[in-house]
Amino acid sequence: MTMQRLPVTTAGKTPATLRRLVAQVLAVLTLLAFFHAAPAQAQSSDEDEQLGPVFMLSLGGKLYDDLWPILELPPPAGRNPAFADLALNDYDTWRCVSCHGWDYSGADGERAAVAPRAAAPNLLPLAGVDPAVIIEKIIAPSHPFPSDALPDLALFLLGAFISEGLYDRDRILDDSGQARGDPEAGRGIFEGACINCHELDGRAFLRGEVGDPSSLGWIARNRPEQALHKIMNGVPVAEMLSLRFLSEEALADLMAYVQTLDTVKQ
Repeated sequence: MTMQRLPVTTAGKTPATLRRLVAQVLAVLTLLAFFHAAPAQAQSSDEDEQLGPVFMLSLGGKLYDDLWPILELPPPAGRNPAFADLALNDYDTWRCVSCHGWDYSGADGERAAVAPRAAAPNLLPLAGVDPAVIIEKIIAPSHPFPSDALPDLALFLLGAFISEGLYDRDRILDDSGQARGDPEAGRGIFEGACINCHELDGRAFLRGEVGDPSSLGWIARNRPEQALHKIMNGVPVAEMLSLRFLSEEALADLMAYVQTLDTVKQ
């Protein structure tokens, strides 16, 4: 399917369902610490201001990463029963990525050593599926996740992200996790989009997993799928660009350059 643009204004021709989603979008935006201003309000002109696919898919990617701080909701108490015997802290058992992985392949991919196969299906076959169908799977009783605690907007954005926002790992990374791009071409992207925050060696302003070194180079080499997801979608409740608008070639170039950073300080 083709991702539909989501109107911000509520002109008479806008369906009621979209009006409700728009209201939820605007409500959730007030909770996002990484936004300094809400989207444009209704204009007097005939043309609607719109939230496009890049915004919606990157926000869906952040929710997939860690939805609780974005929505300002506490995770369920205790531990997800699907992870009873695995070495994850209780909080992380309630994140989508902990089951389905940074490559979205679940137990078929980089989560193979962490997540039980029964609880970690591969999401890649859902690419292109109607988000409504995906939402039904998210809220199904068999899915070990408290979907009833989530606003409709979060479900909508997660469904849209799984349908239209998953990257194709093998087009950007080889089997060893090395980016397929040109690091010299990626250097210009890093210096233009990333260096102000992460500094020359990529060691500043990082929010990785517990125990990770403060090094973009280390993360990109050792957890390339995680680095790629965050490059494309940004980081929950952090002021980080979403570079989803880049081509696959440019993303591969950027990843290739980041993988060259900080190879000594390990």
